[in-house]
Amino acid sequence: MTITALVPVRNEGWIIGLSLRAALMYCDAAVVLLHACTDNSAAIVAEVAAEHPGRVTVLVDDGDIWAEMPQRQRMLEAARDGGATHVATVDADEILTGNLLPIIRELIEKMYPMRVMQLPGYNLRGGLDRYHANGIWGNRWFSAAFVDDPRLSWAGDNFHQREPLGVASMCRYGTQNNGGVLHLWGASERRLIAKHRAYKLTERLRWPTKPVAEIDRMYSLAIHGQPGDRPKDWRYMSVPDAWWEPYTGLAQYLDLDAEPWQEAYCERLIAEHGEERFKGLDLFRREVSA
Repeated sequence: MTITALVPVRNEGWIIGLSLRAALMYCDAAVVLLHACTDNSAAIVAEVAAEHPGRVTVLVDDGDIWAEMPQRQRMLEAARDGGATHVATVDADEILTGNLLPIIRELIEKMYPMRVMQLPGYNLRGGLDRYHANGIWGNRWFSAAFVDDPRLSWAGDNFHQREPLGVASMCRYGTQNNGGVLHLWGASERRLIAKHRAYKLTERLRWPTKPVAEIDRMYSLAIHGQPGDRPKDWRYMSVPDAWWEPYTGLAQYLDLDAEPWQEAYCERLIAEHGEERFKGLDLFRREVSA
């Protein structure tokens, strides 16, 4: 069995040094795609690759367009060229909880073909020590691995499609609050706001006929929630020490306070296309100034 992690990266210097090293603790190899990176992501990935000779394949896409499906397919093809039998889908801001490291390879090896393994997912909020326990951001499941098969692929022009086309079913492993995938999505509120602002602007430009209200609703959920599920109703649970313990030595590679690249990116898009193009979108300026 050869497990290869597919890791898409766009200006993830704040965390990729941690998350890539963490992935290589249970994956045999990793394929990293550097998309339009202008920070130190490439240098960090090169450093990790030097620490793990022959285990890290680096692809580069300098285009400004986020073509997520072709990019995932390109990584998958590179993994296949490297002899992957199993594939782990690992976003740059995700880390397997440390308590699963001793058993995750066995779980992946026992998977049936054409199935996707889903693990409990924990959306961190306001730091590294707590996660959403209820509402839309609590009790989540993240697609984490699959047995490769030539019938599986990524295609189309979608965003946020982790599972390849052709899978037979999703299979959930484990139980909530007992380990899974740590998602540092909201560990920095500043980064969370910048990321969702960028999603709004990007979708408005990519799909100009898509209703503005639909775009705004989708990417405002992270900040404002929805009727009946507002931030005042959100509850949190503490991250157990055991989930972070194996990564203690890697803490130096995480910088939660790093400036989010999306901030300058969004200002550039607004300057290029004008405020009117994005009328109707809540760009969270009140939250930023608060």
